[in-house]
Formats: sequence, C-alpha cells, structure tokens
Amino acid sequence: MIGPPPNLVFAPLAFASALALTPLLGRIAEGTGYLDHPDLRKHHAYPMPLLGGVAIGLSIVSALLLAKYVFETTVHAPAPGVMLGAAISLVLGLVDDWRPMGPFGKLAGQVAAAASLCLWGPRVEWLHGNPIVLAIAIVAVVALLNAVNFLDAMDGIVGTVLPIIGAGFVALAVLYHAPIATALGWSIVGACAGFLVYNAPPARIFLGDAGSHLLGFGLATLALQALRDEPTLPHVASVAILVAYPLFDVMFVMWDRSARRKPIYVGGVDHTTHRLSRRWGAWPTLGVLALLNVIHVALALWVWGLSGAQTVIPLVLIFGLGYAIFGAYLRRLSPTP
Repeated sequence: MIGPPPNLVFAPLAFASALALTPLLGRIAEGTGYLDHPDLRKHHAYPMPLLGGVAIGLSIVSALLLAKYVFETTVHAPAPGVMLGAAISLVLGLVDDWRPMGPFGKLAGQVAAAASLCLWGPRVEWLHGNPIVLAIAIVAVVALLNAVNFLDAMDGIVGTVLPIIGAGFVALAVLYHAPIATALGWSIVGACAGFLVYNAPPARIFLGDAGSHLLGFGLATLALQALRDEPTLPHVASVAILVAYPLFDVMFVMWDRSARRKPIYVGGVDHTTHRLSRRWGAWPTLGVLALLNVIHVALALWVWGLSGAQTVIPLVLIFGLGYAIFGAYLRRLSPTP
C-alpha cells in the first residue's frame, strides 16, 4: 500500500501556525508602526501591517517544534549556515521594512546571507573545490532573494506561487530521492498557504521585505540541497525550471526599467503581475500564474529524470523562447498607472 509522502505532517502544522500567528503579528505591526504607507507607487489606500514574513518564519519554526515534541517526528537540525543565513535574511528585511536601505547596503546583506548558505549550509563537495563555482552559487542565491523580493508586488502572489514551487521540490525528493529536506519544503508550503488566507486580494497584511527575503532564502536552500550530489545538466535544468517564474519577473523588471531609463532599485507598479492584473484582474492573474507554475513543476519532474543533453538542451531553449515571447507580450501591456 502506498502511504502518505514523507514528513507531510509539517504542512498542516505550518498552515495552522500561520493561521494563528498572522493576525497576531498584524496587530503587533500596527502597534509598533511596522506599516507600509500608501504612495503613488502602491495600490493600497491605507497603512498596511508588514510583519507577515515574521509570521511565516515563526510558523515554520513552530511546525518543526510541534512535529518533534508533540508528534515525535524525527527532525534534523539545520546546518549552521542555513540558520545564520535565514537570520540574516530576516533581520535584513526587518531593517529595510522599518527604514528603507540603500541598494548597496541591501546587496551586502544579501551576499552575507548567500555566503553563509554556500559556505556553511548543506555540504556540497563540488561547490567548495572551485572558487569560481562558489562565486556563481552565491550570485545565484542573491538572485533568488531578489526574485522573491521583486515578486512580492501583488496581493496573494507569493502565497500562491511559493507553495507550488515548494511542493515541486518535495516531489523531487519523493519521486527521485533527491537529497532535499522535505520537512523544510512542506513547512514552506503550509506556512505560505496559511498566510495567503490573510494576504489574498484584498490583503489585510503584507509579507514585507523580511518575509520575501526569508522565503527567497528558503527556496535557495531547497535548490542547493537538490544539487548536493554532483550536478548533471538535467538536474540543474530541473531546478532552474522550478524557480523560473520568480527569476523571469525580476529579470523582466530590470530589463524593462533599463530600457525606459528608470532606476531598477526603486519600487514601481511595472512588474509582470501588475501588467497582467491590469488586463485580467487580480484573481484571474493569480489563477493563470498558479497554473503556469504547476506546469513548471510537471516539466521539472520530467526533466530531472532525463539522462542526456540531447533532449534537455532543445527543451531548455524552447522554454526560454516561450518566456521571451511572454516578455514581449508583457511589454505591450502598459504598467499600471
């Protein structure tokens, strides 16, 4: 008889924790002034609490502790670099939420979090033997931190997309025995889904930079774990496909702002989600992007099981061409005023 996926208990525990903790952190944010105030670049008309990311972080920790001490589930302690990098990501976001940081200070914090993960996180032998590869890995982690940070530009989008990507990493572990911590993957799925109850349009609380940085770091951790063994082209392509939409969003925004001679580090309403929601509305946009990421998961699972480059390279080229066409379409849609 086929049983439930391993460590599935972490998802409902994180979900329930997020349901309980998110309103509490919302009230704390209102009482302490951790608020996102409206301006011309934003849609909300009233100050919004910003500690949703702290609620997600606490929900993940709560799920791990409840599973260990209440349900007597085996929980392995995260590597020191994972804990340190997660703390740096969360604190960096909290500081930026309270008083916006300059781009170079923010980048320095992101590099510190990425270096912690790559140097002292999951033991990846092939990563430490080559300083060039190590530098590329740190840049990739920084890219994921920024990708989720940029993605968090629309009510409900992170809570919709991240659980799907997290479930994709869990599926790699279940179907192919990829060396991924399913406890972390399921916890991200549950915590984001619970937060979505309060962040769905119209949102009652925002994730904040603390949450987007923490979740970006969580995705980077899962990606690095997936590639812990000697990476093959199908495995690298599979991981890239899983995180493709957040990376596409940040690259699209940077390219578009550069083309319009706008500073890339200043927030705006020109993201992919803004353009799509102006054409289709908020809920249809969430539905379409959820479907897109489900397709990504299915494609990534197939690609992981391939054995050679003959199929993978043409597939990746077609995949990239599809996103290039999507980007051209988005450029035709005016950014939200």
